[in-house]
Amino acid sequence: MNEHLFLTDLGAQILSYTSSTLFVVYLVLQIFKHKAMWNVYIPSCFAAIITFLDSATWAFAALNVYYVAMGIVGIKNYRNIAASAKNEDPNSILLNRLKKKDLFIAIGLTIVGIPVLYFLLTYLQDHTPLLDAIVTTLSIIGTWWLTKSYIQQWWLWIIADVFAIWMNLILVDLGYKDKLPFIVMFVFCIISSIIGLCIWSRKGVYARN
Repeated sequence: MNEHLFLTDLGAQILSYTSSTLFVVYLVLQIFKHKAMWNVYIPSCFAAIITFLDSATWAFAALNVYYVAMGIVGIKNYRNIAASAKNEDPNSILLNRLKKKDLFIAIGLTIVGIPVLYFLLTYLQDHTPLLDAIVTTLSIIGTWWLTKSYIQQWWLWIIADVFAIWMNLILVDLGYKDKLPFIVMFVFCIISSIIGLCIWSRKGVYARN
C-alpha cells in the first residue's frame, strides 16, 4: 500500500533521513537550551512537512507547519529570556513556572482537540487518524510550552513520542519504509526528553515574575 503522492522512494528516504538527522541535532541543542536549536529545528520541520504530505499523514504534516511558526516565535522568546538572564549563572537554564491559565488551556485543547482532529482526519482518509490526532495535539502543546520555557514540556514529549513511534510503525507496515528513520528518531526523542528533564531539573533557575 506504499502510495507516494509526489515523491519517489529515494526522494522520500533522503528527506526522511535529512529531517531525522537535523532533529537529533536539535534535540541535543534543546537539552542545553542552546540558541542555535531553532535554526536547526526549522529546516528539519520543512523536510518533515514534505515527507508526511507525501504519505497522506495530514495532521502530522500540518503539525510541522505549526512547528516552523513556533520556531520563529521561539527565536524571539529566547532572546527575551536571554536578556533577562544576564545576571544569572551562565551555566544555569532559565525557566518559567507553569501558569494555571496555560495548564487549563492545555487540558481544554487535549479534551477538544483529539476528538475533533480524529473525525477530521478520518474524513480525510488519514492512515492513522487517532494516533495522528493524539500526537498532533500533544505536540502542539509541548512546542508551545517549550517556547514558554516550562519544564513540564518534557513530560508531554515523552508521551507524544510513544504514540509517534506507534503511528510510524503502522505506516512502515503499510509500506512506507521511508518512515523507519522517524521511528529511530522518536526513540532518541524519548531518551533525550528524559535527559533534558534531568538537566533542566538540576540546572534550572526560575525567572522572577
